Amino acid sequence: MDIFRRPSKADSTGDAIPFYHDNVYHIFSLTPPVGTTVYPDRLRTSWNHTISRDLITWEEQPVAIYPGDGDEPDASGVWTGAVIYGEGRYHAFYTGYNISALYQQTICRATSDDGIVWEKDPKNPIILPLTSKYEPLDWRDPYVFYNEEESLYWMLISARIKDGPTTRKGCVVLYRSPDLENWEHYGPIYEPWHTNCPECSEMYKIGDVWYLSYSRFSEFVNTIYRTSYSPYGPWSTPKYDGIGGRRFYAAKSMENAGGRRFYFGWAHDRGNQSDTGEWYWGGAFCIPHEVRQNALNELDVFLPAEIESSIQEPVEWNYSHKLGNVEKKGDNSFSVHSMERFSYGFFDHKEKSFLFSCSIVPENVKENFGILLKSDENASVCIQLIFDVGMQRVSLENLPMPVDPFWQQSCQSIPSPKDPGPDGFRVSEKPFSIKEGEPIDIKVVIDNDMIEAFIGEKVAFTYRSYAKPDYEVGLFVQDGSADFFNVEIKK
Repeated sequence: MDIFRRPSKADSTGDAIPFYHDNVYHIFSLTPPVGTTVYPDRLRTSWNHTISRDLITWEEQPVAIYPGDGDEPDASGVWTGAVIYGEGRYHAFYTGYNISALYQQTICRATSDDGIVWEKDPKNPIILPLTSKYEPLDWRDPYVFYNEEESLYWMLISARIKDGPTTRKGCVVLYRSPDLENWEHYGPIYEPWHTNCPECSEMYKIGDVWYLSYSRFSEFVNTIYRTSYSPYGPWSTPKYDGIGGRRFYAAKSMENAGGRRFYFGWAHDRGNQSDTGEWYWGGAFCIPHEVRQNALNELDVFLPAEIESSIQEPVEWNYSHKLGNVEKKGDNSFSVHSMERFSYGFFDHKEKSFLFSCSIVPENVKENFGILLKSDENASVCIQLIFDVGMQRVSLENLPMPVDPFWQQSCQSIPSPKDPGPDGFRVSEKPFSIKEGEPIDIKVVIDNDMIEAFIGEKVAFTYRSYAKPDYEVGLFVQDGSADFFNVEIKK
């Protein structure tokens, strides 16, 4: 399995800049210098470049853009931006970072005749922070697209309003241009007063609906989106507003020739490749998350068919029963009857990289049910994909849950909690409709420490777990009955 990629000559990679042109998928990505883990050295990123024609096989290209030197606006790093083909050539708009400059973050540009060899604009930086309206420090992540309704190019910039509640001043600023050369400030196009800074924003239209998506590094993190019938807003919050959970970060998308849209994000590495290590900026690319507009104009998130079809070799497994009433039905289905109590077991196999899939049908579940991942034999130290019926919620929980210090010290049967850092023990959660008798399709891809779960072709979660578990995957039901159909493991 070669899905969770990073450049061959780098330790890690970060923000993706997707670009689709002439039936080729391009991913430019921020790649830090080898051996760096901390600020500011790690943030002196270059733009790496890979291409694919099938979303499976990726070919590395020459590094597109390197940081500059001295007092050049990108001497401390070439940060996130966008690539567009317009006016007869390729344009890369990016954030120039110079930690020693008056304006540390500015908007820069490079151009190319072939999309491979790039030349920086000698006029860089092309847009400086407008300090009469915005704070000078946060001025980054330009996203450029052609707005056909106005016959103008639009540029979105991540910024912060100059005055207002300190932790809520994040906004998205609009500039417009007729030619990709001359840019005019319009103003904030989105100022929700709910986050520190909306990073890596982008905008696109499906049918009559406009979508504005962005990431946030504060609050509950995640790449989220808003909808509107006008690119100027007002922007509404959908019920299902996330593309992939906390650790599917800085995701940006591209649309292919068939009208399908894919988001590309990355998952953070942890120090010492340990579940107690510091979460780093930068890591490995995740599985592309395909999105599709539904009847409510929200975005359903699911595993692309290309990825699923590339994982086809069956893996032999045996069911290892541990507790409660679990009845095997045929070769790959199970019926769990667990009123008042907890029942669980594992699908025992030896693979560390695989795709697990099944369909769960809950019947009279009063509390919860789900899938055990990376678990010890007691289902006490694990990650569980859990469907909470009362809350109508699906989440990833990183057990054991912490307890008060007295009980941790005095009760020897309680395992020490993990150190999830800012994630907390519930590392990802989304509302989810759970109805008796209605099947829920589950697809979970595990590749050593990487976990990506796609639930009901509706939501997706991403996480890292470096522990060496007793079992990779299992099932459980707490106070209720549920059937697990069509259990399959492939590699």
